[in-house]
This record gives sequence, structure tokens and C-alpha cells, in this order.
Amino acid sequence: MAIRDVFNAVRPKGFYRPDVDGVRALAVLAVVAYHYSPANFPGGFIGVDVFFVISGYLITGILLKAIENNEFSTFRELLADFYQRRIRRIFPSLILVLIACLVIGWLVLFSSEYERLGKYVAAGAGYVENFTLWSEAGYFDHASIDKTLLHLWSLSVEEQFYIAWPLLLWLITRRRWSLLMSIGLIAALTFVLNVSLVLSGHITHAFYSPLSRTWELMVGAWLAAGHRHGVPWLDKWRPAQSWAGIALIIAALALIEPTSAFPGFWALLPVLGTALIVNAGSSTFLNRRVLSWRPAVWVGLISYPLYLWHWALLSLVVIVFGDSNPTFRHASRLVLVVVSILLAWLTYRYFEDPIRRSRRGYTALSLTVAVAALGVAGLAVYTASGLPDRPASFVSVRAEQYVKSMQMGTLANSGDCFNPQTKMTLLQRQRHDAYLPDKWYCDIGDIHSRTLVLAYGDSHARAMIPTLDKYGKATNTRIVFSSIGSCLPLTNVTVHTDYPDACRELSEKATRMASDMRPKAVVLIEAWASYIGAGKIHVQRSITGAQALRTTLGETLAIYQALADSTPKCSAFERPLEHF
Repeated sequence: MAIRDVFNAVRPKGFYRPDVDGVRALAVLAVVAYHYSPANFPGGFIGVDVFFVISGYLITGILLKAIENNEFSTFRELLADFYQRRIRRIFPSLILVLIACLVIGWLVLFSSEYERLGKYVAAGAGYVENFTLWSEAGYFDHASIDKTLLHLWSLSVEEQFYIAWPLLLWLITRRRWSLLMSIGLIAALTFVLNVSLVLSGHITHAFYSPLSRTWELMVGAWLAAGHRHGVPWLDKWRPAQSWAGIALIIAALALIEPTSAFPGFWALLPVLGTALIVNAGSSTFLNRRVLSWRPAVWVGLISYPLYLWHWALLSLVVIVFGDSNPTFRHASRLVLVVVSILLAWLTYRYFEDPIRRSRRGYTALSLTVAVAALGVAGLAVYTASGLPDRPASFVSVRAEQYVKSMQMGTLANSGDCFNPQTKMTLLQRQRHDAYLPDKWYCDIGDIHSRTLVLAYGDSHARAMIPTLDKYGKATNTRIVFSSIGSCLPLTNVTVHTDYPDACRELSEKATRMASDMRPKAVVLIEAWASYIGAGKIHVQRSITGAQALRTTLGETLAIYQALADSTPKCSAFERPLEHF
């Protein structure tokens, strides 16, 4: 098949706006670039916000046309038709990806990994992935790569929105309320909620909550209503709108990073940028020549399956093979990009598009049953602790037994070892001007011993808990341990993370404990290399990257070394300082 035939094979028949698919292409490529190379494309995750605006625009346009043209005599008929369309649109590709994850996981994952995958499959099939992730660490946490279906959070937000939006739109039109004012009011209220959550420090809540994301979909909805009802000023300066829109999206990609207070005010850049491009229409130069370019349209058409495949494949490869070897990391990502695009095209061409165009009455029901069955299968895997005795699995029995012996579930208070800042309520923080609770650590090893070792670090430090626990019990040593995800708790350093104040306080509390209790050793456990990228950390606002790491680690070790004359020894695990 020629390249031209590949492009033509997936191009929809009939009237539609190819430039909107071009915007979709920009959005999905930004997300893929961020996931596969976050250091080089730190703002790529804003592609999801672009998708939200497009979704609100297209879906609201379809609903308004059906409602205002009286295509259905009752709301029940409208709702049935709407959800059948949604199911035929989004379920086919999702089914393939969930099946692939369960099958691959069955073959190659340890039971603890498969158990976690089962939970995410169940949450993804039930479109509650955002709430599942909300209860865990943030989207940008180091452990996010282990969450194979992390990216389904955005689909969950959309579908939760579309549970309420058809009914609300029906009521607005039937009661003859001002459509543009009603949509604008909802957008304004939910935008204020988004900003207030971010400003109050609840960034993860703002990121995953469907309410704080509603305004992004409503911007698209307002635009659809404006186009349908002919708002005159929307036609002004369309070429300028197009260029301004792409400039805002480029600015978002360049300026926004995982450490930004996002969504908040920052989300206005990609949201308004997308709205301007869509409003500019398909006849402007940028929309007609660039966004309607055939390869861009082709990528836009396969953007949904590409979005589903790319992260699932990357996560599974990293879980199974690791990510520490730079050569393997770069080569595998290049291969996975190609594989993801190929799978996305095959999924769209031979599965998603034929099913979406099907008008058989049982198609939507069959797809719903399939997704529900996969959700039940995921739940079964989760409740069965990952099915450790799976037949036909390639997992070594000895390796599985070793992993079980290293699990932290046997440690009675292991839950206190991680992210102590999450146990602080907003009221407690305001009352005590603190970011960590009084019990900011856990005790492992021989917890009654007077001999003490202090160990702390980021999320990677958690892997050392079983070893430290065994060491403490074998040597009659009490191990005081604490860790915060994506945290570098060293002296006088600012870390760009969700919890910079808690990270700073952990460093202060640890050095204070070392000064008061004089442990026989202090162990710092970090993924050191992950903090040397530009902008990750800085010291006194002028020193950043590897130089900042050398400076702050040297200062921290000097503090402990000053105590070493009386007792402690200092260690820094995972890589020695001279390697940086």
C-alpha cells in the first residue's frame, strides 16, 4: 500500500474540518513527546488540555444540533443515541489496549505488579481512573511509570463530564435560558474552583477533579454554541486568531513544566490557544496549509488509539526491562514510538473505524459488555493479589519468591514510612505552620534498640526498607526511616516538586534528629541522577543542575561529618558524588 493510500484509507468521508484533526495531531504528539522524553519536552502534557477543548466543541455541537432541530422527541432517545455514539467511538480501542495489558501482564509481570495493573484496568474500564490516581501520588511522581494506565485519567474526566452535560444542556434549552450565559457561568465557576484549589496547595486535586477541569470543556462548548447562534464578533480577525492561538500553545509548551502550579492560571494558555485556532475556521492560512496538511490530519485521526497505546507500551517495557541503561532507554523509546504509531493505525483502520460506522443495534451493547467484563477481570486480578500461580507465565518462580520476601507488607508500620506530608490536614498546617506531622518517620528493624540509624530520601528509598529492616533485626539496630516522593531533602536546596515545603522540612527534621540523638550512621537514599537536569533543583536561585546537587550534598554531608567526631558515619546511596 502506497503512503498516499495509507493517508486516504483513514480519511473520513463527507464534510468535516481537517484542521481540527491537525490540532489533535499537535496535542497527541506533545503528550507522546512529554512521556517519552520529559526532560526535552517538559510542557508536552498540556496536549490533554487541547483535547478537552476540542471534545467540548465537537460534542456540544452534536448535542445542540440534535436538541434544537428536534431530532428526538424525548430526552431518553437523545441520551440513548448520544451514548451509543460515544460507546462506538471510544470503547473499541480501549478494549484492545486493556486486553493487551492483561495478556502481557499475565505473561511477564510479578504478582505484585500484576495486582497493581489489575486495579488500573478495573478503574480504567469503569472510567474512574482519575479518582484512583487522585488517592495516590501525583501525576508527575517518579513512580508514575509503574502505572500502566495512568493516561486514562483524562478519558475518565471526559466521560464523567458527559454524564451530566447532556441533561444540563437539555434543561438549558428547554427552559429557554441564555445558552451562552449559562455555559459562561459554568465555565467561570469551575475555573475559579480550579484556581482556588491550586492556590491553596491542592494541585493534585485540581489536576484530577472533573469539576476543576469542567471549564476547559466548557470553553469548547461555548465556542460551539457561539458558532451555532452566530455571535458576530467571533468572525473578527480570524487569521490573527489562528496565529495567536498557535503562539499561545507554543508558549504553553515552552513555559509550562511539571513543577508549574498547573492547571491553575497556566491552563489558560493551551485552552485559549486551542479555542482561537478552532474559532479561526478552516479557511485561514495556518489552518488550511499547516493543520490541514495530509500527514497532520492522518496523525489526528489516529490520535485516540495512539494516546492509548503509547503510554501502556512504555510503562510495560520499563517495568519489565528497567530504564537505567541510557542506550537501551533511547533505543527502546524510538522503537516504541514506531510501534505505537503502527498499532494506532491498525487499530483505527481495522477495528475502531469499522465498528464506529456500524449501525447494528447490538454493537453498543456488545462493546459495553466487553468493557464491563474487562473491568471485572481487572478487579479479579487485583483481589486475587495478582494471581501468583498463573499458568503459562514466563516469570521465574525463584524470582517471584525473592520479590515476595522483599515486600513491605509484613512491616506493621510501613504505611507511615512514605509521604508523611499527606497525613497533614490544611487546618493542621495553618495552625502549626508545619508541613509534616509530629510522627514524620517510621521505625523498622529492632524498634526497641538504643542503637540508632537514620535513613531517609525520595520514593526510591522505599526499595531499601526490607533490607534495612533485616539489617536492623540482625544487628539489634533501630532504623528511623522516612521518604517523600520526588524529594531531595538536602540542606538549602529548592526542589521543584508537589511538596517543596515538606521536602525542606524533612531535611531540617532529619538533621535535628541526628544532632539530638546521634545515630551511629545516617543513610541518604536518592535517585541522584534524576535531579541533575536543568531546572530540577537550585541553590540560592543561582546554582542549578549538577552543580547544585554537588553543592547541597556537600553541605549536608558536612553537617553530618561535624557530628561524626562523636558518633555517626554518613553514607549517600545510590551513586557516589564524584560520578556527577
